[in-house]
Amino acid sequence: MRNDRPGYQYRANKDGTRVHYWNPRRAVKGASSALSIIRLPDDFTEDQISVECQRLTNQLRPEVRNAGNAPTFTGTISSLIECYRHDKTSTLHGVKHSTRIRDYEPSLRVLQKNVGDRDINALKASDFTRWFTGWKKKGHRRASGAIKLLRLILSYGAGERLRGCKQARDILSDMRFEQPGERTVKMTYDQCLAIVKKSAELECPSIGFVEALKFETALRRIDVIGEWSPPPEGGEFRWRGLTAGDISKEMILTLKTSKTGAAVARDLNSYTLVTEALKAYKLPEIGPVVIDEDYGKPYWENRYAEKFRKVRDAAGVPNNVWSMDTRAGAVSETVEATGSLEMAKDLATHTTVKMTKKYSRGDGLEASRRIAEARAESRK
Repeated sequence: MRNDRPGYQYRANKDGTRVHYWNPRRAVKGASSALSIIRLPDDFTEDQISVECQRLTNQLRPEVRNAGNAPTFTGTISSLIECYRHDKTSTLHGVKHSTRIRDYEPSLRVLQKNVGDRDINALKASDFTRWFTGWKKKGHRRASGAIKLLRLILSYGAGERLRGCKQARDILSDMRFEQPGERTVKMTYDQCLAIVKKSAELECPSIGFVEALKFETALRRIDVIGEWSPPPEGGEFRWRGLTAGDISKEMILTLKTSKTGAAVARDLNSYTLVTEALKAYKLPEIGPVVIDEDYGKPYWENRYAEKFRKVRDAAGVPNNVWSMDTRAGAVSETVEATGSLEMAKDLATHTTVKMTKKYSRGDGLEASRRIAEARAESRK
């Protein structure tokens, strides 16, 4: 049985073809019998079936988990996590949906799977050290993320006066763990151009357009492709993001960034990569600007990342270059071209130059050459 398509079932037709379904009761234990089975498109590929089954399952799990009475704290880490997830006053419910799915939930799953049965009242510093060391073998960022969420849930438990949480939190707060190094990879202009051209060849030009727009404008991906998230009152996921109305007839893009609310205006006519991408990607007259060609709808985060990797690999771009590195490429190229961190800061809508420095990646060779030329010029 495949475990990458939770809830999947099918019905065979007489001609040998299959009708694909996602069954919520097969996907999530405890799902209501009132939930309907969803038929998947007949032309879905194997990969598309897996992605859709995972998306629907991940969407359903929190609803099932939060249904009914509040969970009972039994003293274990797992029960604390369930209380933290259920309590609407916890910090988990104060972050954006994308942050919760990308950062919080994966680390909570690591904790629940590996140490969920541990009694919080019996935890010692040696436990935390041993856990971190074990998690680090599977990835430094994974280990750091798990420790970060462990601090958060113990603080939540301490605030709710749950047994053992304050003592465990105090022990953990005095401990320091090695932090993962900052990323040093950046996407280059040539790499982005290769992705733009390859995406057109593979008939998924939306990928090239998104990466080109990010590279030229330093916008975050979420500000370009938008975000699917549930409304505060619960219910079906809704999309919000960049729409055709945000781009004028003169090709001036205006928006407010999702992270800081900073006002942004960009002349798309002035960007060579965007011009190249628009040879294959047609901007819609109404509705969301970026559409997933496979579904006819805006991208879900995981779908975009999956398709980006396929285009990147086909374009011959190294697999250590991620979509998130496009923004770093924009900032780095700006600093190299202008010698100004302030200009790069404005482009990326950072609040501090310190943050801009993290995105400006490279060995400083070109900057040092400009400085040497300027000093030599001043001596004449």
